[in-house]
Parts: sequence; C-alpha cells; structure tokens
Amino acid sequence: MLATLRSIAESVSRQANLDSALVCFVQMVKDAMKTQCCSIYFADYSQDNFVLMATEGLNPDAVGKFRIGFTEGLVGLVAQREEPINIAFAKSHPRFKLSPEVNEEGYNAFLSVPVVHQKKVLGVIVVQQKMARVFSQDEESFLITLSAQLASQLAHAEIKEILRQDESSHQTSVLKGVSSAPGIGIGQAFVVLPKLDFKSIELLKDSDVTEQRRLFTQAVAATRKEFNTLSMTLSDSIPHEALAVFDVYQQLLDAKSLGHNVEMQLQEGWCAKSALKIVIERLISQFNAMQDPYIKERAVDVKDIGLRVLHHLVNTEHAVKNYPPNTILIANTLTPAMLAEVPKGHLTGVVSVNGSANSHASILTRAMGIPAIWGIEDLPLLQFNGKPMILDAFAGRLYISPSQMLMDEYTELQHQDNLLNNRFLAEQDSESITLDGEHVSLLLNAGLELNTEQSSAHICDGVGLYRTEAWFMQKGQFPSQAEQENWYREVLTSYHPNPVVMRTLDIGGDKVLDYFNITEENPFLGWRGIRISLDHPELFLDQLKAMLKANIGLGNLKIMLPMISGTEEVDESLALFEQAYFELSEKYPEQTIERPDIGIMLEVPSSVFMLPEWSKKVDFCSVGSNDLTQYLLAVDRANARVAELFNPYHPGVLRVLNKVAHECEQYELPFSLCGELGGDPEGAILLIAMGYRRLSMNLSSLNKVKWVLRRLNVSDMEQLLSECLAQSTAKQVLRLTRSFMLEHKLGDLFYTPK
Repeated sequence: MLATLRSIAESVSRQANLDSALVCFVQMVKDAMKTQCCSIYFADYSQDNFVLMATEGLNPDAVGKFRIGFTEGLVGLVAQREEPINIAFAKSHPRFKLSPEVNEEGYNAFLSVPVVHQKKVLGVIVVQQKMARVFSQDEESFLITLSAQLASQLAHAEIKEILRQDESSHQTSVLKGVSSAPGIGIGQAFVVLPKLDFKSIELLKDSDVTEQRRLFTQAVAATRKEFNTLSMTLSDSIPHEALAVFDVYQQLLDAKSLGHNVEMQLQEGWCAKSALKIVIERLISQFNAMQDPYIKERAVDVKDIGLRVLHHLVNTEHAVKNYPPNTILIANTLTPAMLAEVPKGHLTGVVSVNGSANSHASILTRAMGIPAIWGIEDLPLLQFNGKPMILDAFAGRLYISPSQMLMDEYTELQHQDNLLNNRFLAEQDSESITLDGEHVSLLLNAGLELNTEQSSAHICDGVGLYRTEAWFMQKGQFPSQAEQENWYREVLTSYHPNPVVMRTLDIGGDKVLDYFNITEENPFLGWRGIRISLDHPELFLDQLKAMLKANIGLGNLKIMLPMISGTEEVDESLALFEQAYFELSEKYPEQTIERPDIGIMLEVPSSVFMLPEWSKKVDFCSVGSNDLTQYLLAVDRANARVAELFNPYHPGVLRVLNKVAHECEQYELPFSLCGELGGDPEGAILLIAMGYRRLSMNLSSLNKVKWVLRRLNVSDMEQLLSECLAQSTAKQVLRLTRSFMLEHKLGDLFYTPK
C-alpha cells in the first residue's frame, strides 16, 4: 500500500491545476480501493457548505454545483466529528440525506474521512459501493493515511487556484501567517530564490514560444558547460570509466532526447520552466515504474539533470532583477544574509514560509523594526515575484494584488501607526519612571544592528544582552583575539559609563556559523551555548581575554554565560575565567585588569530550581524568556507547525517567572529579563509587577515600553498580575491584559486594521 500511497501523492502533485488534481485523485483512489465510487467535497466557509469538487461514480454534471450544508447528511457529520464513518447501509443512518441530483441511490456501503489541515476541515473524501458491507480496517486505514498525506497538498493546490482565479478577476488574495515584528508594509514582492525543486514551479503558459525556446536552449548550454567542467575537474581523481556518467548526462541533454520532449511542450504554449517540469516529472514517473533496478535508478539522474537545467533557467530570469524601492522580501527561510543584501532604505516587510515568530531570524527583524510574518502557507514562491502586496504584521495577513480601496485604507493605517510612534519618540529622553515613582531600567538587546544601536545609546540605561555571536556569524573563520578585543572595546566605549552585559558565544540551535557547521537531529536540545564553549576552551579563553582587555580603563563590562543547566558548567566556566584573568595579569603587569561581574542566563528549566546555588556562585542572573518558554512548553520556536503553541503568556510560564523574581529577592541575587516578553508592553507590565526592575529589549520596543510604564502605577500592575496568575490559559491572561490597557486609556496601542 505504501507504493500506492506514494504513487497517488506524486501523480496529484504533478497536475497543472486543482480541478485536474482532484480528478486524478478520485480516479486513482477508486482504482486502488477497487470500489465503485470515490468523491471529494471541499468546504466553502463563505457559504457554510460543502461543494462536490470531483467524483468517479456520481453524476459528473453535479460537480461544482451540488452543495450540502455543514450540518447536513453524512458528509456534514464526518466533518462535525472530524473522524471517519464506515457503514454498510448508508440509507439506514439517521443522518443520511437523499440527494437525487448526484445519483447515489444505488450505493449502500459508505466510508468517509475528513481532510484536515492545521486544525481546519478542508473537505471530506467519500468512497461508496453497491454491495452492502463494512469496509475493512485496512481500507479505512488506507483512506485515513491518504487524507493525512494529502491534506497540505490539497490545501496548497486550493490556495494556488484561488490565487489564479483572483488574479484573472483582479481580486485581492489573502494569506494568513504568524505575526512577528508588528507594523504595516506596502510594497512589491521580491522573492529570494528558494532551494529549487519542481514542486516550487507553478505551471504557467507563455505565448512567446521563441523567447521560451531561447531561455531553454541557453539553460541547456549552461548545463552542458557545467558538466564539462565537472568532468575535467574529476578526470585526474576518479577512474576513466566512472567519468562515463557525464557522457550519459550529455546524451540526455541532447536535442533528440530531453530537448525534443520539451519542444513539444513549448509548442503547446507552456513556458520553459513549466515545459521542463512536465517532461522531467513524466520521465521520472516512467523510470520509477520500471522493474529493472538499474533502469529504475536512472530516475535519480534524470531528476539531477532537470534540476540543473531548472537552476540555470531561473538564474537567467533573476539575473537582471533589482530590489524595488519598497521591497517586501519573501523567502523560504529567512537568513541574516538575505536582509543584508537589500539596499538600505528599500526593505518594508518580510515574509518567511518556514520558521516562526520566535526564531532568532525573527528577532532580527524586530530589532530592525521591519514588519514580518512567519509560517505562511507553503506555496510556489516564484509565483509571487513582482506582485504588489500589503503586509499586515499586526494581524498576520498578506494581501496579494490589493485593490486601490484596500491600498488607501492601509496607507491611512500606516500613517496612524507613524503618528503613534512619534508620540513614543517624543518621550524617548524622559526617565522610565512609573506614576508612583518606581524606576525601571530599560536596556537594549544589542549586537544585531550595531550602528543603529550604538547611535541610540543615550536613550537606554545600558545593554542587558550583547549577542557576541553576531560578530562570529559575519566572519568566514573564527575571529582572532585582537579582532574581538577591538569589537568589544568599541561597544563598551559607546555605552560608557552604562553597563554592557556581554553574552559569551551562543551558537547552536538555529544560530549556525558557516565555518563551524553543527548537524544534529534535535539542535535545540543539543550542542549549543556554554556546552560548545566548554568543549572548546581555546575559543572560550580567547573570548574571555578579549573581553577583559577591552574593558581596561572602562569598567562597564559584565559577562553572562548562556544555556547553563548545572553547577558543573558554572564551576568550569569560572575556572576558565580565573585562568584567563591570571594569564592576562601576568602578561600585562602594568595594567589594572578589572574583574567584571559574571552572571548566568536562566533559559533551561533546571536552572530555575538552582537559584540557592547560583546566589553563592555568580553575581547576577538574567532570564532568557524565549528559550525558557520554549523548553517549558516543549515547543520548538523555529517550527511553524507549532508556532501558535509558543506563548510566553501561558500561566505556567508566568508562574515560573514570578517564582524566579521572588527567589532572587530572597537570596539577594540581582536579576533581570532579556527575552522578547520584556519588549511587549503587556509583558513588561506583568514583569514589573513581579519585581523585575531591569528589562532588556530591542531598540524598536524600548520607547513604546517607556511610554506605557510612565502612565501606570505599579500597584495597579500588581493587581493585574494577581488576576493573571490565577488564570488557566494564555487567552484568559491576554484578555485581562487587554482590558487593563483599555481601562487605563492605552487602547491606542491596539489600533490595528479590521
């Protein structure tokens, strides 16, 4: 059955549009299950009913016309229950509804399963048979597995079809993602080339056959040249007979082989990419169907050749494209390098298919103040390139080809948002003091946008988290001690005399160095943070010495150790610090080398329960609420599938943060918080109520938080906290915080689009 499942999935994915995909689907399922009827219904949420989209066995004239309500018939019951129904006599079921227009009177046996994608019922698959019988467990299992496998694929196809229909009718399409950095971006899409495969290519027609033939011929010539270069490069290192594979590749590229087939598709009106996709996928399918293992293996070669030609085709198209003045950057997975390549002032928004609102790349967009949406539907990205768009990163919506009316509305909303930011800026030089006189130190999370951050040093109380790994990520090799010293000196000088808390190298998880690749199955539970530093003491000692030397004559350095989980790590780290300090003192006896405070990050749950021990070993601690939330809730914050489960307002997270504050006060251990929660006004209010008086956040959040806390009393915040800690869900907590903000006339913060 596995081969059958795979065959159906591959065949459906190769179809040019939704209609043909569904026709293919019902035909193959009917044949595979040896039944007499297979149908698929799609949910139409605008009309609260299901529409028959394809069938093999019912009245073909009913396709696209017959509809049945969400609460009607057996189809509606399957969707309501979100579970299969398997009965021998469908007509005997109390929910059976006779619909003469589909001609199903002759069928008795009925098996149906829902198609569910991201908790949403997309539709219902139904198989029927004249003979009254209960379908076997294997048959039921097969249909359930098929539904689960194809749910995202059918969702993908459905959205593509909606986009195509909307484009032809000049309507606006809307896609939903997870809001990351708030704001509104209005501009033109620029797609960063995805990792190419044929799934990313949309089947499109092009009337200019001559131009498409030229593009294809050019791509083939570039591929031939590539193979010749590879063959020459390897000629001295591998046996001559092994080089024969390149001759096979060249033959496959020949006009009589691949070229002839592609030419036929071009003549039918397909563009070069689409023609190549059709031919390669057909050849792969043919090879995979062969019984001979050697011939079957050639499918790999065909795919490799096809992808190489595709690569040259797409590169040719993109070679002359420039970033538009108002770029909305769209990527499969965003990287810092992608952001850096956009000319200054051109970037107005970011959309990432993969990743989540709490990944480190997302934190980067917040630090830059760029509206961003993550975890949006997985679509062929190239379809979006050049389209006008509105990115509503308040509501997590992406509008494609928006109407002029929508453009006007969002332009006004953008203007209102700018006015609100101007109100924040007007008070940026004011003290961060609550109405009842409590001072709260607002510090920066820095290291991502060095120039911008340092130019704004006067509006903060120092740096609560300096990400030293940002320097390492810009290099092609580990930086020298001298290079690091110069970097750190520049930062410490910029913020002097205010403190700068420098976190030692924190790589691993979703932060990687190109020259120090770490491949792990579970990177967030693997080799990262202090674990790497302790396993490479030579790197750790270099960094510690560079920090200590940079601090000479300034004295505003604090050092923080990431990802601490046990006392052994603290003891080993302190021992290496003593070694670095001793060696520098011996080498530079004429210099006064100060001993900075050394603290730890509370990110690993075990560390939260070690505060009695930490109070005797370190000088301070800082809660890294992003990772702590991730580990407490067992949610990979870089995984879009579970992005909605990552919520720092979860009562369990809030209770842990409250526990940390109370115990740190009990043990007289200075504490702060440097996660994203502190940069959210509602989060800052709850943290201040807990006792946190040092909050570190991105530059884009600092003025907003300062503006809010200057309008509130701590006593009111404490009352809110008491109510929030008694709640059982994050939704209940957020409902209370929202009401609190409105009650205290801070509702302008929620001025978001309808």
